[in-house]
Amino acid sequence: MLGIRYVSPTRIVFLIVAVVFTVLAGRELYASIRTASISLVAERIERGETVANDVTARYAARAVEVVEGHYCRSDIVAAGVTLVLTQLDRQNVNVNYDAWAAAASNARQYLRHALSCMPTNSNFWLRLAAVQSKIAEEPVSIAEMMKRSVLLAPHDQGIILSRFYFWNNFTSVTLSAAKIALDSDLTTMLKLGDRCMVNAAIKKVNPQLRPIFDRTWASVGEGATARFRQRCG
Repeated sequence: MLGIRYVSPTRIVFLIVAVVFTVLAGRELYASIRTASISLVAERIERGETVANDVTARYAARAVEVVEGHYCRSDIVAAGVTLVLTQLDRQNVNVNYDAWAAAASNARQYLRHALSCMPTNSNFWLRLAAVQSKIAEEPVSIAEMMKRSVLLAPHDQGIILSRFYFWNNFTSVTLSAAKIALDSDLTTMLKLGDRCMVNAAIKKVNPQLRPIFDRTWASVGEGATARFRQRCG
């Protein structure tokens, strides 16, 4: 009669862990293969290379499939953000409203997915606020998104300058709803920002932002603002 072979608990645990890691590794490999082309096209766009509209549309649609696959890997998510925003930017609401509406809806859906994966990403909060403002100006909702973006990146000059572009285009109601965050951004930009980069950003301040901007300019003092009067090469 054959005896029952004893298997130690340690070996069982090791086998279970090995199986789990193998499954996870397989899923990551599958995700990489499935999204490789998305990442490549996104990289081309980010490098400023020309990517045809039909190619952008096709890969933006594939990026939206990432939401259905519940992928949260940062490189995959970031590539998708580039594609869906590029696809939206290339639509003209006055020429083809249906295509624009679909692109806007996809961008909003994707950014919500991106933030569910990376809720501390300031840029994603900014982009969601910007997309929402294109779909419908909801002052309280947009203000909350902008507040999150400011809170998460209060001193990142690149993000601050990006936010300024959108502050400059939001309605006065939205600006009022986000007053504290807006004041923080403007003050930081004027006190600490690179002179030439800020000068380029503030070359045209739109009417709804102008009174707030002028108050902030005065509040930071002559010492902080005098440098902006110098010429940039």
